[in-house]
Amino acid sequence: MERKDLVRGLVLAAVCLGVLAYDWRFLAWPMHRTMALLVMAAVFSFCWFYELTVRDAPMGRVLTGVLAIIGGAAVLWLGLTLFIHPLPNDATPLIGAGESLEPQSCQMPPGALVVAAGADRIISRRGGVFSPLRFGGCSGPSFTVTPQGLVIDDFGYDGDGSVIFRIRHNLFDLIQGDYLHVHRPDRSTLGVYDEWENEILYVRDLGQGAVRLRGRFLCGEYPAVTVDNDSVSVGPSRFRRPSCLLDRQRDY
Repeated sequence: MERKDLVRGLVLAAVCLGVLAYDWRFLAWPMHRTMALLVMAAVFSFCWFYELTVRDAPMGRVLTGVLAIIGGAAVLWLGLTLFIHPLPNDATPLIGAGESLEPQSCQMPPGALVVAAGADRIISRRGGVFSPLRFGGCSGPSFTVTPQGLVIDDFGYDGDGSVIFRIRHNLFDLIQGDYLHVHRPDRSTLGVYDEWENEILYVRDLGQGAVRLRGRFLCGEYPAVTVDNDSVSVGPSRFRRPSCLLDRQRDY
């Protein structure tokens, strides 16, 4: 095999792997599944067709490969449709996933609720409704521990301060636009995403009174607040140093 053939093959393989990695997160959700599989099948078929025609392979072999790719996409669509069923958008409380937070210097009192937001640990011992975050005059999601599980209430805002979605007792309600949707991949997780599957809100009940919170929060002209697993960003500023807060909100 000549060097140019090897380079070409590696480039085409990289293209296919890139498309697979990008589309993989869309496959679990019925609203994106068909389009994601069509894109994957088209790219894979083009790469196969191009590579084999450059090598002057028999046309029968080329067509066999293309049909195999299309058939594989159809089988994958059927399998995902039959066996992957996201939970409905309803008021069912979240239940613990049997996981735990990473070790921190914070001591969690027995029976308390601890919310992990970036590197911060925000702890409530009072019971009842607890809203751990506040930014630019807007409160973030609030959590209530019930005998059935974790209940979430929240309002989502756009850049001019208008409410665009509401979560009431875990039930997602879109108020403006049509580009946000909710995912309930399992009984411990609730997430809100845009049309490109960018994460707007992510809540996971880890169990034993621990909750993981991520998301991107807007409040009028206040800089966007982005919460991930390890840090919190407010506009261009990033906070990585962990802090423990007991029975009070974290203001960003």
